[in-house]
Amino acid sequence: MASQVPSETSTPAVPVQTFQPQVVVMTTGNTETAPSCCCCDDGCKEENEERGNWSCNFESILASISYAVGPGYLWAMPYFISRNGGGVFLWVYMVMQIFIGFPIVYLEMALGQYTSQAPIRAWGGVPILQGVGFGMVVMSAILSIYYNGLVAQMLYYLFYVSGDLSRATSCNNPWNNLNNASCSECNLTVCNARGIPSTEQYLNNHVLRLSSGIDDMGAVRGPLAGFLFLAWLLVVVALSFGAKSLGKVAYVTTLVPLFLILALFIRAVTLPGADVGIEFLLAPVFVNANRYYPMLINAIVFRLTLGFGGYTTLASNNRFHNNVLRDAILVVFIDFVVMLFCALTASAFWGYLAHTTNLPVHTVIGSGTYFAFVTMVTLFPLLPAGSVWAGLFFFTVFLLAFGSQIVLVDTVVTSLSDLIPKSLLKKLPGKETGLLRKRTVLHGVMTLVICFLFFLLGLPYVTQGGNYLLTVVDSYNSIIQPHIFILLECVGITYLYCLKCDRCCPALNRWMSDLGHMLQHVCCFCCATIVNAMAAAAWLYIPLVMLVYLIFVGVEGLWPYLAYGSYAFPSWAYTLGNLVVSVSLIMIPLVTIINIIIALIRDKPGSIFNPLEWGPYLNKHRREEGRQPYQTWQPYQQVQQGQPGYPMQPGHPMQPGQPVQPRQPWPQGQSEEDTKL
Repeated sequence: MASQVPSETSTPAVPVQTFQPQVVVMTTGNTETAPSCCCCDDGCKEENEERGNWSCNFESILASISYAVGPGYLWAMPYFISRNGGGVFLWVYMVMQIFIGFPIVYLEMALGQYTSQAPIRAWGGVPILQGVGFGMVVMSAILSIYYNGLVAQMLYYLFYVSGDLSRATSCNNPWNNLNNASCSECNLTVCNARGIPSTEQYLNNHVLRLSSGIDDMGAVRGPLAGFLFLAWLLVVVALSFGAKSLGKVAYVTTLVPLFLILALFIRAVTLPGADVGIEFLLAPVFVNANRYYPMLINAIVFRLTLGFGGYTTLASNNRFHNNVLRDAILVVFIDFVVMLFCALTASAFWGYLAHTTNLPVHTVIGSGTYFAFVTMVTLFPLLPAGSVWAGLFFFTVFLLAFGSQIVLVDTVVTSLSDLIPKSLLKKLPGKETGLLRKRTVLHGVMTLVICFLFFLLGLPYVTQGGNYLLTVVDSYNSIIQPHIFILLECVGITYLYCLKCDRCCPALNRWMSDLGHMLQHVCCFCCATIVNAMAAAAWLYIPLVMLVYLIFVGVEGLWPYLAYGSYAFPSWAYTLGNLVVSVSLIMIPLVTIINIIIALIRDKPGSIFNPLEWGPYLNKHRREEGRQPYQTWQPYQQVQQGQPGYPMQPGHPMQPGQPVQPRQPWPQGQSEEDTKL
């Protein structure tokens, strides 16, 4: 509701310079004030009543950190660092995070905040590349389906193994010594010579009851299916009220793991032999130069979870003038610090295990789930209060995985919710505002339906052959897809973003102008100018970086080779993997063709590059005529000095609903006089 015009007595006549007698009065249905730089100085009031916002912007930062930091920081990154240059790799990785990781995180966050939309709708600003948003959602859906199968295994170890390490490390069980394989109880010397660790037999022969291969999927494992259902139930609870509930869960999935990682770090570095493990981690290692570059790019993309659309989804719940630049810097910085602590923690445990077994460090290290379910379970009985540390470790791994999982699912749910027309949304049950608003009710119902569907689709991953299927899908789901999406993201913003506009400016300048409009109240001018200039330059060269990566993949033959231990996958498994790749990539040309056809049917071919119905979600944040203008113009009227509607003196703050001089720095639409001119 527009603010009331002051009465005649409230504005005394003051002799000022005479202005033109005709002015334009702007009214708007929404009033906008300059926000504070701090998160909650304004009480964190709800800005988007229909869609909802974070209760506090701190929740957005926590959720983004939880999304970026996954269990791979504990079980994959340490091994990766030790095999790819050690300490030298850490320095190179830090530089690449600044010049590649940060610009992409910033781009995805800024796009989500500017549009208040998830990836599908957010990329509506470049209709010819809107398939990128669809591809991100499909890739996130595939990942979330099999990812919870892995979470089910974590929950199994958390509830069963933590309290009964003796069974997992013993050879006196029915599942030991199967298939003529000898068993070794925490004796890696014997294991390396001829046997299989009892912890590995516990995983394969008891927990998974692994079948002979992917051709034999076997039966559903009851305990794992139960934990799979529990995992999806927790996701439903976490996303039941959209950003409101997700923000509260983020406190647990972010802060608790950080404290637990710190506790594990202190425990690890105080163990004998820890210095040997850390030295092994940081020691420079010769690596194949042809494979070093693609491995480094993979580390940046996968560790920060770039190209999956999660940052765009989380930022879509921000307030329009939130300092997203600060958020992106914090997420990338904290991500690197957590990665460093996780790597040091894992390497210190390696050193202790090597010290205890009198073996070289390189013979006891592991990567992936093998490190979590075999190496660490072998180590915990050697520690005082080993069951306690085992419980803390698996609880940490579970929280790290769960924090990423809920954002992946929210990306799917929110993207589909954004596709519901507003006319249909108004007919749904629920309130217009508040916690039970119609949009929140729709989000909760869709979360329940999608999670139940994904639970059914995830049951094959908890069968006896489920780990074989998980290996295939995980190897192919993100081999080149996120890199292609990142490439097209940068190309779309720098070359195709709203090509036709009133200012006839290049696409990148146009995006930087919109970005400046969004951040005008909250960023230091000098800092924003420097960082935005660096980000703009990065958005120009990152496509070349990703293109070189794709060339390396093709020339060097980096396409995945499927293996699970000594098992060799059949040829049809590779065909299945290629199908997984194509499912998300096919969205790009498919959606492009559909948008071109729609534009031609509507007789508006130019809309494929310059969509008219796109921009900030709320009308009050829009600033251009022709894009659903947010203000209505009242007819010209004659006003006298001292009367209501007389122009304000210079230096007085301008308020919505008060008269605006032509050429004043307030967003203006095209007036009748401008048309005549």
